[in-house]
Amino acid sequence: MKKFIKITAIIIALVSNSAAQNLKVFAASSTKFAMHEIVEEFKLQHPKDNIEVTYSATGKAYAQLLNGLDYDIFMAADSLYPKKIAEDGNALGEIKVYALGRLALFAHDPNLLKEGLESLKNKSVKHISIANPKVAPYGVAAMEILKNYNLLGDVKSKLVLGDNIAQSMQFVDSGAAEVGIVAFSLVKNKEKSHYFLIDTTKYKPLEHSFVLTKYAKEKPLAQEFADFILSQKSQEIFKKYGF
Repeated sequence: MKKFIKITAIIIALVSNSAAQNLKVFAASSTKFAMHEIVEEFKLQHPKDNIEVTYSATGKAYAQLLNGLDYDIFMAADSLYPKKIAEDGNALGEIKVYALGRLALFAHDPNLLKEGLESLKNKSVKHISIANPKVAPYGVAAMEILKNYNLLGDVKSKLVLGDNIAQSMQFVDSGAAEVGIVAFSLVKNKEKSHYFLIDTTKYKPLEHSFVLTKYAKEKPLAQEFADFILSQKSQEIFKKYGF
């Protein structure tokens, strides 16, 4: 009888392990803090499943997907790239907006923010960090802001481009840049930092959108996670981080 119970337990364990799923998710760097918490919440109900999240610039991840990197869910910092994925024939299902991004002017020295964006013209500001607009939606938005405040001509030579918005933050943290135009979601809960929110009418809405890709076709966990991203619980977490 004991031998039978032991064999049964082994079979159950093998079945459970075979049922475990691995999900590959791309998420925009701006969502890193929120997504870490969201994944932890999701795994409370899916302890055996693995959610592998990669963070980078949306444009860079899109190029990776085109070259065969098998992301199951593509969580962009805008709606443009998910639309491209759909146009390419690589999407599975509809594009969904999961959060709205905001930008902030960020510095460790509060004196550099006293004049708002006009502070960027100050001689003490020698480097301004933004994400590379060629691959990062937050970089595109930062350039819009500078143009709409008629500042681009004055500060263009000061711009330091990060590969993604997280690296733009790191430039300020390391002292490589005195100030940065960055994702509010990365500075809202950051200790010993100073920022102010930039008027959202000065840049196009950053509609963070996701889409399931063709690689998720045989993965029911992908749809479950997608539903969880849109759930009230996840939306509360996104809000907590400034979205």
